[in-house]
Amino acid sequence: MKPFAHLFNKLPERTEWDHEINFTENAPTEISSKVYSMTPLEREELDKFLDENLATNRIRPSKSPYAAPCFFVPKKDGSLRLCQDYRKLNDITIKDKTPLPLISEVLDQLKDAKVFNKLDIIWGYNNVRIREGDEWKAAFLTNRGLFEPTVMFFGMSNSPATFSRMMATIFREMIQDGSLANYMDDFIIPAKDDEELEARTICFLKIAKKHNLSFKRTKCEFNVSSTTVLGTVIGNGKATMEEEKVKAIRDWAIPTTVKQVESFLGFANFYRRFIKNFSTIAQPLNELKSKKGEKWYWNDEQQQAFEQIKQAIASEPVLALPKDKGQFRVEVDASNYGTGAVLSQEQENKWHPVAFMSKTLSEAERNYEIYDKELLAIIKALKLWRHYLLDAKEQFEIWTDHENLKYFREPQKLNARQARWYLMLQEYDFLLRHIPGKTNTKADILSRLIKPDTSNDNRGVEMFKEKMFIRRLEESTPIYDVTLLHNRRFEILADETVLEKIRKYERRETRVLEEMKKQPEKVWENKGIIYRQGRIYVPDNQEIRDFILHDHHNPPDAGHPGTYRMLESVKRTFWWPTIKTDIRRYVRGCDMCQKNKTIRRPDHIPLNPLPIPDKPWEEISIDMIGPLPKSKEKDAIIVIVDRFSKMIHLVPTTTSLTSMDLAEIYKEEVWRHHGIPKRIISDRGPQFASKFMKSLCKALGIERNLSTAYHPQTDGQTERMNQEIETYLRAFINYRQDDWTRWLPMAEFHYNDKTHAATGQTPFFLNYGLHPWKGNITVETTNPTATSLIEELENVREEAKAAMETNNEMMRERGNNKHHKEPFAEGDKVWLETTNIHSNRPTRKLDHKRYGPFEVLKQIGDRSYKLKLPDTWAIHDVFHTSLLTKVRDPEFDSQKKPTPPPPDIINEEEEYEVEEIRGHRRKGRGIQFLVHWKGYGNEDDSWIPRSSLENAEEALSEYKAKLPNGKL
Repeated sequence: MKPFAHLFNKLPERTEWDHEINFTENAPTEISSKVYSMTPLEREELDKFLDENLATNRIRPSKSPYAAPCFFVPKKDGSLRLCQDYRKLNDITIKDKTPLPLISEVLDQLKDAKVFNKLDIIWGYNNVRIREGDEWKAAFLTNRGLFEPTVMFFGMSNSPATFSRMMATIFREMIQDGSLANYMDDFIIPAKDDEELEARTICFLKIAKKHNLSFKRTKCEFNVSSTTVLGTVIGNGKATMEEEKVKAIRDWAIPTTVKQVESFLGFANFYRRFIKNFSTIAQPLNELKSKKGEKWYWNDEQQQAFEQIKQAIASEPVLALPKDKGQFRVEVDASNYGTGAVLSQEQENKWHPVAFMSKTLSEAERNYEIYDKELLAIIKALKLWRHYLLDAKEQFEIWTDHENLKYFREPQKLNARQARWYLMLQEYDFLLRHIPGKTNTKADILSRLIKPDTSNDNRGVEMFKEKMFIRRLEESTPIYDVTLLHNRRFEILADETVLEKIRKYERRETRVLEEMKKQPEKVWENKGIIYRQGRIYVPDNQEIRDFILHDHHNPPDAGHPGTYRMLESVKRTFWWPTIKTDIRRYVRGCDMCQKNKTIRRPDHIPLNPLPIPDKPWEEISIDMIGPLPKSKEKDAIIVIVDRFSKMIHLVPTTTSLTSMDLAEIYKEEVWRHHGIPKRIISDRGPQFASKFMKSLCKALGIERNLSTAYHPQTDGQTERMNQEIETYLRAFINYRQDDWTRWLPMAEFHYNDKTHAATGQTPFFLNYGLHPWKGNITVETTNPTATSLIEELENVREEAKAAMETNNEMMRERGNNKHHKEPFAEGDKVWLETTNIHSNRPTRKLDHKRYGPFEVLKQIGDRSYKLKLPDTWAIHDVFHTSLLTKVRDPEFDSQKKPTPPPPDIINEEEEYEVEEIRGHRRKGRGIQFLVHWKGYGNEDDSWIPRSSLENAEEALSEYKAKLPNGKL
């Protein structure tokens, strides 16, 4: 073997098919990534991989600005294969559209042959060099540093095109003289007799040996009179359609119910325009539909119609042979029992089916989560129709009816199966399109054709051996899902009445009790309360759920959060099946949120978010809200934000604040908790940042001046933060807006205790590793060690940083989206923007964003509406649609406001009850008072003369007491 030793460590020579990596024009100058965590075994395998490939020069140390993470995928034999995550690289790589041979030409080349050999090659990626000068683009990051490959690695975009170009070059002569047909990894040697076949095969194998090519013996066919090529059966001088393409249709079981007939006809209806006299043929089956509820029958007439329609679907002109031009579409669906798919191609401006698939799920596959089942349907379809889709001339679309695939849009820890699927998907150029189930009928029906026997699924499976248990406990201990619970505290409300109601109604829910018996590791009982994976299960009782929703949304410490933050808050403690839907409905129907929250249009999202800090309080942003109405002699708010954890500190101050004053505030309120920042972001200019840092050093007694980097505000974080603070204050401050300092601590607490969409964590948790206790009864507590708490906090911060990177990408992608409003109808209730309306409140900044609700009387022109306004409003009643927002009616009892009370009858005259006096003004020789009526909104406030308030002396006295010196 020694004379051939060089073959085992020699780097492949450079060739005309070296793999090229060409970037798009908007490619970034750098791509960063983090090192994925690995097990000790994986680290050992990584060292082995690096050492071996460094020795053969297949990789080398790199200084590239690009870095792809890497991870291990288990092979079927149990060994590990290192894979690079080249998703970001592939996104900016120009797709190589080197054409494969035309399918029609390949078939024409073979159809007259009498005998064939068919060989399936093993793709040798590492036998192809990366084009000189492109190696740095494919660099990958490990815990031993950054390396770049000199040979092609699996997962790179365009690798199939490179491989195809390589094969076409190596076997050029045989392909040109007609003795070999090649399409991707399939090689077909045609011949008129056995002697010619043997000669051509020997010639082919000599060339393959010269280039160190290998073949999959189990997938090769020798001396056959017919073979399947590109979904077509070639042999005996003709080409026929492969049975696999239409097997799903030909094997369609005879219907035994009206529902099954409706399903079959629903599928057939998609292709009726291609089937001549479809209505006449299908009439016997349609008769069964019209007799739903009557005795079932199936006669020769129905059987003949059933077979005739199947035959029509499975042959031309319905089923078309694929052409070299025309976009492909793959429609997939997964049910609990199977996967279905339809491959279609656009030919002459019509979409024709090319092939059908209906596959039964195995017992193991039936255990997959729904998003895995849907992805499995895609994988099976791509494998089956690989020869059409791998080098499709146009980007093809995959239509799926499950939004569950969105699970894979976010960074996930892939299991071995998902990782293998991920690597396979990198080879294809496609777009995913979500199609609701009601419009994805074809694939949906195919996925439900077969219902296998599931009675033995998961039976007798011993998940854990007895020796794996350390000990048994007399009282079962809750088993927490690590990714869900993160060693956090779980609390319940201190309202014993609510607890008693939960206990009472839980006992009535037999379904939950059955689940508790079947899955004690997920559902258990403690002190009469049922827990599901560590959360209190809330029974199907509207009053209880309404109370919980109200308690997590309306009070000051809840602060009217949006759907995402409210869901995260409620789920710390509670769970019920419709929790997400209920919270969305609750938030949508909250009139306080509708009146006060800023409506963010997609085109308002900043396009250039700033780089992400590495840890909390390393980088801060500072801004001021003001001027505001005076509250305890303060007229402004300093907003200090940690850009990593999103934690905020709010400090009341004055608009005359100097940099030295700000330094004192920072020292007293922030520095003693978090230290000195490395960078400051402010829209007040670099001089402001510099003066602030100098003043801070002076206040702290630091002799040397610390320098700081300055960035102008470009990510919109502080602006959005200011909006959230203002929104909170609008919901709780009084009409005069002079008590906002009272609500500031609660606004700060509310924000820091709510999950941030960019990080997926609360600012409290990212800073301290736990959630604040809010005086509730703690029913389940874990006590992590200091070491595990630190490790967990580091992991959570890493996850948060990755989440923020993803959020930044989403911000860029959504930057140019447009927003379109629905038209309003007569009688609709709408909110009216306060943009051009002057109220009696001191500042617009803390006033409601919208007034109303008002009724739409009629539409004026294309984009304006006439509203029914209060009689006291002396303004034009026609408004452009941009100033109007449709009212979302409340759906929960706690949100519904009582009907305004009828007027009292005093001295035979109607009189409404005064709830509050909100202002006064001189009118002529007298004084008028701004009155807020009990049970009515602010828009109904009205100016009333003193003489009309003789029955409101108490309200007048309270108003005067709040004035300076108690005088008007």
